[in-house]
Amino acid sequence: MVEKAYKFRFYPTPEQENLLLRTLGCVR
Repeated sequence: MVEKAYKFRFYPTPEQENLLLRTLGCVR
């Protein structure tokens, strides 16, 4: 949940969001 909060605060852009999601998926 915290990730979402800081994610939106850092960059509410679809491109960056996609990149972050991809990175999280790889890490997980």
